Amino acid sequence: MRLFNKLYGISLFTLLLSVASCTSETEEQHRTSAPDPSGSEARREVILTLKNKLSVVKTKAGDAIATTDENKISSLDIYVFGSTTENGTYTYQERFSYRESSAEMPSGNDVTPLDLTAVGSDGKQTNALLSLKKGLFVKIYCIANQSKLIDPATDTVFNGFIPLVQSNPGQPGNTVTEGTPTESDFLLFKSIQLDPASATDILKTPLPMTGAYATPLDLTDFSVSARLQLGFRLTRSVARFDIVNDAATSKFTIQSVSMANGRRGVSFFPLKVTGTLPTAASGDLITYPARPFDGEKANAGNCLGAFYTWPSPMGDGGYLILSGTYATNQTENVPVTYKVPFKPEGDGNYIEVSQNHRYTVNITKADEYHLDFTINVEDWTDEGNIDDYEPGGEAGGEGLIVGTATGVEYNKTQRTITVALDEITDFKISGSSAAGYFVSKYYIDNDKDHDWLKITGPDGVINTKAENSASEYTISLNTDYHGTDFPLAYLRFTDKISAKESIMMVQAISAPRFDRVVSSSTGASYADEVITFDVKKAVQTFDIEMEVFSAIGSMVDNLPDWLTVSPATIAETSGNYKFTLTSLPDPFPKAAFDETKLEMINLSDESKITEIAVKMVANNPEIITAQPTIATSSGSLSYYDAANKKMYLFNDNSTVKLTVFSLGGCKVVNAPSWMTVIPGTTNNTMEITFKQASSTSTENISATIKIQNLLDETKSISLTVYQKLQGLRLQDFYGSNSYSYLENSITATTPSVVYFPTQRNYFEFKVRSPFGITASDNTSWINTPSQTATQTLSNGDILTTVKVTMYNYISADMCNTRRKTGVITLTAAKSAQTKKMNIKTEHITVNILGHDAPPSLLTIDPGDRSTWMWMSQNVGVGNAVVNYSTWKSKCPSGWTSMNAGTLSRAMSGQTFGANTGEHPYKSTAVRNYMQGAGLPYLAIDGAGNFMYVSYGDSYVLGYTTNDLAFRCVRTYNSSTDN
Repeated sequence: MRLFNKLYGISLFTLLLSVASCTSETEEQHRTSAPDPSGSEARREVILTLKNKLSVVKTKAGDAIATTDENKISSLDIYVFGSTTENGTYTYQERFSYRESSAEMPSGNDVTPLDLTAVGSDGKQTNALLSLKKGLFVKIYCIANQSKLIDPATDTVFNGFIPLVQSNPGQPGNTVTEGTPTESDFLLFKSIQLDPASATDILKTPLPMTGAYATPLDLTDFSVSARLQLGFRLTRSVARFDIVNDAATSKFTIQSVSMANGRRGVSFFPLKVTGTLPTAASGDLITYPARPFDGEKANAGNCLGAFYTWPSPMGDGGYLILSGTYATNQTENVPVTYKVPFKPEGDGNYIEVSQNHRYTVNITKADEYHLDFTINVEDWTDEGNIDDYEPGGEAGGEGLIVGTATGVEYNKTQRTITVALDEITDFKISGSSAAGYFVSKYYIDNDKDHDWLKITGPDGVINTKAENSASEYTISLNTDYHGTDFPLAYLRFTDKISAKESIMMVQAISAPRFDRVVSSSTGASYADEVITFDVKKAVQTFDIEMEVFSAIGSMVDNLPDWLTVSPATIAETSGNYKFTLTSLPDPFPKAAFDETKLEMINLSDESKITEIAVKMVANNPEIITAQPTIATSSGSLSYYDAANKKMYLFNDNSTVKLTVFSLGGCKVVNAPSWMTVIPGTTNNTMEITFKQASSTSTENISATIKIQNLLDETKSISLTVYQKLQGLRLQDFYGSNSYSYLENSITATTPSVVYFPTQRNYFEFKVRSPFGITASDNTSWINTPSQTATQTLSNGDILTTVKVTMYNYISADMCNTRRKTGVITLTAAKSAQTKKMNIKTEHITVNILGHDAPPSLLTIDPGDRSTWMWMSQNVGVGNAVVNYSTWKSKCPSGWTSMNAGTLSRAMSGQTFGANTGEHPYKSTAVRNYMQGAGLPYLAIDGAGNFMYVSYGDSYVLGYTTNDLAFRCVRTYNSSTDN
């Protein structure tokens, strides 16, 4: 089929055209004193002009009238609703009625008969004089040729009109008892519903028409008596089909016309088909009873008014049914039925069938199975053209102008306004109607839950003071709406004078954006159009689910191959995308790290693109494993201390291997020259081997190195590396007196110590080692060297203090052997390296507590060693009678107390008896030693014997008991004492 008017792809099936509009209101005011409410001045006259070419006789209602069928008025009811305030609740006040037959005039004190008077010889207007009650604000609704109204609450004819009552109109204390119905209930009343089961229940003339003056009229001022003038046009509530068919040419003779998928009826204010919108519910659609095709020029040209229907929305898929016969030859006619759908050929959209429009079906060709036709849509006027409305077309000379604004695009051809939600502030729609427009707004699928659009301006207000100025409406986003669904909106502008209707569609569009994070795994986040994945050793997989807003619909593009998304496309305005990173590229590429961006693309307008950056946050390199973490033995001493981030490298050719996780790989910087770094293959997880490059004897060498991320050099970890010696180093020798000393240096290869072992005499030294030491000796005259203190140095070395003391048990050999030798062995822990220390004695030890000096060798006759004698220091001092036995017991094996003979021989080389006078010392050395006892008497054999030691050059032997000093003596032994 071919459609003359342009039909566009945007759906119009929800555009149910509204009812009539109003003209301007004028009045001539005359102020008088307040009237008597009971008199005629309690009403105000209103001349109502119906601006249609209606055929009425210039007589009273009830007389016969003549008119053309389609403009015929058989009944006219004007319903008046009143309210105490302009914006209050309006209820039924009164009715003015006209009937073609006076017998059908409704009764009641609320009903006033109405006279209709044609104006002028051309009859283009009809006047009616109304006398409206004063005291309230009123609205006026007019219905022609539909005297019965159906209450949707009961689906029966409504007969319950009860007028409101004013107690004292125009006087103080006036109260109003509300009438029935309310205005809001009245606007829901329906037409008589078609019954498909009744063959005669078809739409025919006279046709239902409606008009309204819904702007409140102020009749509250009783001092004003001027006559008001109102005017509006009645608009037919049905559509008309003309059928052009020449049976002689098409061979198709039409016998009847019907319509399938039609609506049963309408409600009038605004005009809206009954049933569910946009998708009809079960029982909403019917097949109209067939009307005989027998009008003038039926099957012989253009049959006007062949069929009438209520409006039919596009979504209903309505179509005409033409039934008749087809002449297969000159003698045979076969019955045929054709469907005439209201849509173009193929898969085109249905057009809506609108009120007050004529649809001409022109049959061009027929056969037994197929009918070719065209549909032409025109205005249905009294004469000429009342508007330029074309379903899907543009506004005409009095059409609307969409102002330019940021974020707004207007497609004049498709009458579609596209608003970018992320850019729009508002925009203007203006029209040149002097009287203004009735404006309605509704959404596709009759959506009432997502009111995202706001209209402000003179909505339904007549511009009485500036009749020639344009009406302007501001369209903006509804700031009270916080949803994410933005259904297609329809704006319907009806000129109040001409009833011309213009319909515009407003569709929302926006660059996609993420409104919130629904869920995210550890390390995944979103802010400011950036998806961030914070990579860690323990966090290498991510997912993040986010709610997208994109009017209408979105898709994800330019996604990196290492990132997945589900779903890839969301057709709705709002939905959730889940991005998943299950496996990191290895190594993560530098280019992807520097810049990775995906695109969120609007499905409705692919130019609306939002770039979303994907940012990988590189981690500070993390050590996963280290080998070894403890030293074991020589050749494997190097190790890593994870707790303190310290690495110890030894000069034993051992290595430390670190396994490091670092996104994109890592490198070592600031490595010292004495360290060798052997990196493994560059991966997110890689191995790095460290070893000591060169041996050194220098202590305390360390360096701080960095393991640095290759992708982000600000990400690194610092390690302290120590160059370690595996051997033992001795230091800080100390002898408790001058008889214990080093013969060489403590740092010598083998230090040598001379030690005089006594109970109080000792020596000590310190040993520096990597892990500590053990100490042993091969002597019988010192205790095993003890470790009296340890200190951990900054490089991890252990500094051990070793103390050497006399053996706890003193043997005869120890007291009778002058020169003894031995070796102290120091063994390093783990490495088993050893250090030797030689130890020897130069003096005989006498186990006498408090002796810090060794015995003295008295060489009486240097040439005769048989005269030599060892004499100890004082063993005791005091009363010989009391202490002699105790003193003597302290002399070790091989040692004894002095007697007169040995003493005098030691003194002078001769033997003298007691009290034999003074005797000279053998030598100065002997004198000095003897005088060193500190007391004048020296005990000899027997408790009463004594030796007087003078401080001159002679001595005397005698007897005494007090103030004696006791010493042990031993004869020199050439075998052991050399």
